[in-house]
Amino acid sequence: MTTIPVKNRLKLIIPQPPKGGRILKTCTRCRRHKTKCDAQDTNPYPCSHCFKRNLDCTLETISKTGGKITSLDVVERLSVQVTDLKEVLDNIINRRNQMVELLIQRGKSLENFDDDINSTTTSIPEPPKLDSPKVYTPPVAEIQSCISTPALSPEVFPSKADFESPASNSKFIIACNKQFKAVTLTHKQALKHFTNYENNFNHYLPIFPHEFFTSLDLVAFHKENELLFWCIMLTSLLNQKQMYHEYQCLAEHVKYLVVKKCWLNTPRSVYVISSLLILTTWPLPNYKNNIEDNISVKFISTMKSLSYQFGLHKLEFINEFSHKTKMNLSQEINSNNLIRERIYKFVNVVSNYWMINLGISNNNYNGFTQDYIINKASNIDIYKMDEFDEPDQYINCMLKISMIQSKLNENMNNLIGDSNESILLLPNQANTSKLINFNMFEIIINDLNKLKLENIDSIHKDLIDISIYYSKLQLFIYSMSYSEISFTEYQIYLSKLLKVCFQIIELIDSIPNFNLQQMPIFYKFPIELTILTLLRIFKSPVLNTVEDYKIIKNNGFAKLFKLLFKDNNWKFVNIKIWKIIEKFNQLDNMFILGNQGNSFFLIDKMKNYLVGSLNYELIWLIYKNQRNSTQTLENQQYQEPNLSFYNPHVIEYLKSNESIF
Repeated sequence: MTTIPVKNRLKLIIPQPPKGGRILKTCTRCRRHKTKCDAQDTNPYPCSHCFKRNLDCTLETISKTGGKITSLDVVERLSVQVTDLKEVLDNIINRRNQMVELLIQRGKSLENFDDDINSTTTSIPEPPKLDSPKVYTPPVAEIQSCISTPALSPEVFPSKADFESPASNSKFIIACNKQFKAVTLTHKQALKHFTNYENNFNHYLPIFPHEFFTSLDLVAFHKENELLFWCIMLTSLLNQKQMYHEYQCLAEHVKYLVVKKCWLNTPRSVYVISSLLILTTWPLPNYKNNIEDNISVKFISTMKSLSYQFGLHKLEFINEFSHKTKMNLSQEINSNNLIRERIYKFVNVVSNYWMINLGISNNNYNGFTQDYIINKASNIDIYKMDEFDEPDQYINCMLKISMIQSKLNENMNNLIGDSNESILLLPNQANTSKLINFNMFEIIINDLNKLKLENIDSIHKDLIDISIYYSKLQLFIYSMSYSEISFTEYQIYLSKLLKVCFQIIELIDSIPNFNLQQMPIFYKFPIELTILTLLRIFKSPVLNTVEDYKIIKNNGFAKLFKLLFKDNNWKFVNIKIWKIIEKFNQLDNMFILGNQGNSFFLIDKMKNYLVGSLNYELIWLIYKNQRNSTQTLENQQYQEPNLSFYNPHVIEYLKSNESIF
């Protein structure tokens, strides 16, 4: 340490201990700034921080009397005591569970319990609930399962002291949700699911290195990354036709496990982000109608926040973010950075897809910003494909496409939504800007077909193609909203929209053994938007001939509907869109036309929901029809539609209310 003159030498001041109090080992300044204090090592000189600032160093004291420091000390002591109590309680619960298991193993009740766990009930679509007499979970765990969840996830009700049987070499058990039966997997079954995931799912989301699957100790992996383990198990069930019942049960347990690992506990591993990526790429069944109740939205928000907290957006400084975080996914340093970069790119791709699908503006949701990694991949690396491996070519293409979709979404929100930009524009300015954006983005999206892809896998090429079609579909969905154009000009956009719909159908038909349950949202979202588009056009008189409606019905809608609902056992996965299709098909076509009035635009209320407006407008018409059906005939009001735009033969066809099925 550098010496200084004696008369100017600083010193460490050790105060007298207060009555009933004590002297801390840290100085006042370090405690206030929450920095590590080395006063004990530098005594009799000041600590390093005070010495650098030429300050006397005074050790902090704590007394019994009031004050901020005393209250902080009380909170710390209480926190430690609560933690100790929880550990003691967990040990008691574990010992009690072990005793109960031993007793059950000695009697016939174990066989009955195992039979109940492993049996499947094919006649009941909903997962059977566990009977209360068979629940041997401690009362404390049942009490804690009633605790309300954080505001971020009102859909589930977690239990912090869940009963979880320890994994062994023979079985893995998850029992987070007390309302549903525990799910048990043998070591052989778990290994089979991992292999199935690697062969049939991993190429859609290539974030794991090859050694992740080749050198895997399932027991150790389950212990360290329980959430990712069960997310892979859950996703692997999607392409197994008879496992729908197991999927429903396991999905309920995984929901609780996510809350426990991501909200009740502090996530410490980048594998948590991987788990949330899987759950948003192959989303859990959604039975809620409100956006804020959609559990995938909460997963996206958490996933993006964690990626920033872990420093995935600044890989060169990642050590500054990860003192207490497990960031390594591979034994090779270069491979680690590559995989972490892939994860971060997919976080942006998946979140963009979800926000656009739900009609959420991504320029004001969850602090959306672009950064160096995203800009470099989508604007520089995309034109240097020969320098990257095949998976990275695919990832950069998907990122580029999703960024174009996001920019389209942002521009349309400024022109259509209640933003400052749209309010300041005059009607003719907004209309001109919309038409300019339509033409500009059509050119930009068409240019994506010129990307040079070296040795791209056929699976990835199909994904890139359908993503480009999906971008066009979004663009022409915007063109279905109000703008100052003639009906003839509107039909030009309509023909482009139908062309894209049938291109998507043709691409899907060309894929051998296409299984929609196995496909990620990169396929699911375009298919859902396409089938709703065809349904909306079929129920309107905008086409030229009756034959056009038959083509939509037989060659378009029927194929997609069969893909979505060919297996009744898996209908619950797409139950929401099935209800929309069924109820909207039952609406009287003249009722729909009456609500359009003098307008020929298919989307009348596109404002803040953007691409999602088509979905929400169908729901609005269904709701309005149900509301009118409860009114008396005298109170019902219908507006006479303007039919002068349309072909009379088409109007007669629509009056017959032919079903699209």
